[in-house]
Amino acid sequence: MKGQLTMQYLASFIFFIGLIVYVYFAYAENIPNYIEEVEKEDMRSKAYQLSEVLINDNGHPNNWDHLSDNQVLRIGLSDETSNKTNLISLDKVNRLETICGNTDSEFQKVQQKLAMEKPFIIYVFNISQTDGQRKLLLDCFPSKFPKKVLNATVKRIVALKSSNRIDLAELIIQM
Repeated sequence: MKGQLTMQYLASFIFFIGLIVYVYFAYAENIPNYIEEVEKEDMRSKAYQLSEVLINDNGHPNNWDHLSDNQVLRIGLSDETSNKTNLISLDKVNRLETICGNTDSEFQKVQQKLAMEKPFIIYVFNISQTDGQRKLLLDCFPSKFPKKVLNATVKRIVALKSSNRIDLAELIIQM
């Protein structure tokens, strides 16, 4: 057998190369979809993380809603007097509404205090317990939201403490 090339060898070699090319193209076709799904899942996890920070963190310092903007290190909406899970303070929601404003510089300060790089939208609605109507309490978003379609929306039902009352509220985060 001195380097003889037979038809069977040539046919099996061509079949093998064809099979490798087919597998490569079948695999490469799924890569963009996979990458897109990974990016979407990353965006969903960041949106949920932001909702968790807002709902279950007091912020730093705890009474940041009574301090000036430059003294606030981290924003959190949790009621520091009750220290209960999923209970947010109406005073902190109102303070965030005033801090956020709708200019880019104000929004960037909020973004920095929440340690989020990507732009986001925050809505808080008060839900009437009698008829289920929603009243907008907070809308925080940049003046120029990127044209890219929103990838993630997280909606969470929370308790809202105002004075001595506890109402229902909905927090919506979009990224």
